[in-house]
Amino acid sequence: MTAPRITMKRAILLMLWLTLALLSGSGGVLAHAALLGAHPQDGAILDEAPSTLTLHFNEPVSPLVVSLTDAGGRSHRDLTVKAANGILEIATPPGLQRGSHVLSYRVTSNDGHPIGGSVVFSVGSRTAARTPVAEGEGYGVRTGLWLARMGLYLGLFAGVGGSFFLAWLSSAWRSGMVEGGLGILIGTGILGAGISLGLQGADALGEPLASLRTGAVWYAGWGTSFKWTVTAGAAACLLSWSGLTGPLWRRRACSLLALCGVGVSLASSGHASAASPQWLTRPAVFLHGIGIAYWIGALFPLAVIVLKAATGHLAIIRRFSNGALVAVAALTLAGLVLAAVQVEEPANLTSTAYGRVLVAKTLLVAVLLGLAALNRLWLTPGLTARSGSGRTWLVRSVAAETVLCVAILGAAGLWRFTPPPRSLAADEAAAAATGVHLHSARIMAQVTLTPGRAGPMRGRIVIASGRAEPIDAKEVTISLSRPDDGIEALIRKARKSGRNAWEVENLTLPLAGAWQARVSILVDDFEKADLEGTISVRP
Repeated sequence: MTAPRITMKRAILLMLWLTLALLSGSGGVLAHAALLGAHPQDGAILDEAPSTLTLHFNEPVSPLVVSLTDAGGRSHRDLTVKAANGILEIATPPGLQRGSHVLSYRVTSNDGHPIGGSVVFSVGSRTAARTPVAEGEGYGVRTGLWLARMGLYLGLFAGVGGSFFLAWLSSAWRSGMVEGGLGILIGTGILGAGISLGLQGADALGEPLASLRTGAVWYAGWGTSFKWTVTAGAAACLLSWSGLTGPLWRRRACSLLALCGVGVSLASSGHASAASPQWLTRPAVFLHGIGIAYWIGALFPLAVIVLKAATGHLAIIRRFSNGALVAVAALTLAGLVLAAVQVEEPANLTSTAYGRVLVAKTLLVAVLLGLAALNRLWLTPGLTARSGSGRTWLVRSVAAETVLCVAILGAAGLWRFTPPPRSLAADEAAAAATGVHLHSARIMAQVTLTPGRAGPMRGRIVIASGRAEPIDAKEVTISLSRPDDGIEALIRKARKSGRNAWEVENLTLPLAGAWQARVSILVDDFEKADLEGTISVRP
């Protein structure tokens, strides 16, 4: 039986097919969660204790920890929480006494990063709210998470990329030293993937390092989108390990699939992959990851080949160099696209932590590209020199590239803790908004006005059932009035922007203060609902 012959042309076609599959399968999510409103609102004083509390986010979220500290200082953590379409509905414990209560929450958004906050409301009158003890900074967990991700990156880029290099660019040259070194790197990647899952959960819950002994943090880590990064990354490492031995066709098939797995792993979670528009960002992350793995993965095998191989090393280096031109072009273009999406404004390069990390990483990449150009234009041709000095200088250059690559990966790992300007802008927009949660026994609506100050604004209305399930209504209308000031209802028809989301444009509220809001919802031809409440507009 003849083994299937896998050519580089087929490999490229397969990678392009996977890229298109990612492109067509990506959804249009907002990518960074922000709290739009709460019912009751933060600081509200109620006549009676509510039976349910509602938190409304700008995108679907998964609850990690929801607790209520009542006026007596008791902490209630066994609350019933229903999550649907960006709305968390929390059942309050029975018999809430008069005074101030604190609802604390931690949720994870589509990009896999946890966010948290608190809402204070009072029953009857305000008292000194006994807020929960502030969480520690969690430097131990964050340092561990950074180190674990570095291990995962080394496995994905150096280990998987090195396996691909051996199978496709130097298949006729074998070395136990190289294969053993790549096996260690791949094992480091698998170990880093596993540990980072638990640390991700500890960071999401705000727990210390010691919490890794409990199952709760591992369960929480698995509940975030980071689980797909870990799963795809571990699978890529296992495939590349299998591709280190065996017949050539199997080595090539395994290493190719593993290289694609690198792109899938990175595109599965994180700020960059979850940013809009996802038809652009996910394929960009996919190609960026593959380009990095092709480049970094070749460094260790190349250094050994240059030192140990008596013949044939020049042809291998030239094959790699030709492919590197395509890889560098792809990862550079993808990186520029992602930077433009994340940074948004040039001023954010120096005014935000994310931008400063990007500047430092870009400078390191510029030096790395300079060394690569030096290798291609001068050091590689110098291998033919009889003195043998060309080999020495090329090995030194590859060693310098390796150090720079580790520094670049370390800088990229810091992005886990530095939200991009795009996300900060979403938080600021949410903070500037004002809203009200309207509900009846059968239907509810979250009304958000942005910005929440007097003047021109836009509105967003999200409709759901009494069980927080999305409702595909036929028509939604909002009216806003101030009868005490002689302002009759301003009526605007909403425009549908999603299954249960509606947008209101051309809306201007000239005065600050309380406005009477009325939302009319035509559920279907036989059912109509009217919800009323008060929404506050800032000066």
